[in-house]
Amino acid sequence: MYTNIPTEVVINIISNLCEVHNLDKTLAKDFLTITRLIVTQNYFWFKCNTYVQKKGLAMGAPTYSIFSDIYLQCMENSLIYDVLRETRVEGYIRYVDDILIVYNENFHQHK
Repeated sequence: MYTNIPTEVVINIISNLCEVHNLDKTLAKDFLTITRLIVTQNYFWFKCNTYVQKKGLAMGAPTYSIFSDIYLQCMENSLIYDVLRETRVEGYIRYVDDILIVYNENFHQHK
């Protein structure tokens, strides 16, 4: 999942959250600078080699679970909520990146 999280979208979501919660401008700017630095430093090790993750978030970094959760919460609150309301989904439960959807037999793909 992490490699599919668009980093610029995460930065925009965090920027919007800073504005919505009236975070001090200087603090918000510093926070966004640090966030940008973290998401662009996508280095990881595999079989004694160092790689750069060019797209999305790299696996294993402790902050990326937080960034992915922020992204998923935003998607749930904007896109997924409407889909759940318009379809016959009877239950939606998410724990980190595991999602359980309960629906009746007449469920159809929503586009």
